[in-house]
Amino acid sequence: MRCLLEDGKEVNQSVPIVLAISTIDKNRLENSLAVTLRHKQKTLAILRRPEFYFHRKEERCSWQFGTNNLGHPYVRMIYDSGDWLMGGDLEVLERIKWHDGLDKYRLTPNEIRARCRKMKADAVFAFQLRNPIHNGHALLMQVCHLFKANRFPSYNKI
Repeated sequence: MRCLLEDGKEVNQSVPIVLAISTIDKNRLENSLAVTLRHKQKTLAILRRPEFYFHRKEERCSWQFGTNNLGHPYVRMIYDSGDWLMGGDLEVLERIKWHDGLDKYRLTPNEIRARCRKMKADAVFAFQLRNPIHNGHALLMQVCHLFKANRFPSYNKI
């Protein structure tokens, strides 16, 4: 989270979050100044100054999953989704809760920074997940820990 500094301030390097939409929706929304995002009729956020990008599904699947095999459930989901991606400045109106027992672990970037400062962490390895943690994620966390421990033996192991 402190990889990039601009004028002495941390710059958030989040993964862009986009919504796959159809060509019909893109044509309907492309001149809008803002788009309301809803789930089950509840307004959750406002997307301001929407931008549209062609959804390069094959490239996305190759980079994200290392395959374009339609037998992979997430590859299939991407190929079945819209041909355009919509993104922009997102104004979230309230914290989204899934009521699955894990909401207390879903922190904002500022909450993570505050927690790391409170723990006096001198290095943070973090990544954003779109699906549950699996063995690949666990191995990545272990390798990051070992890299830091071997390179800087006195680091604060939290």
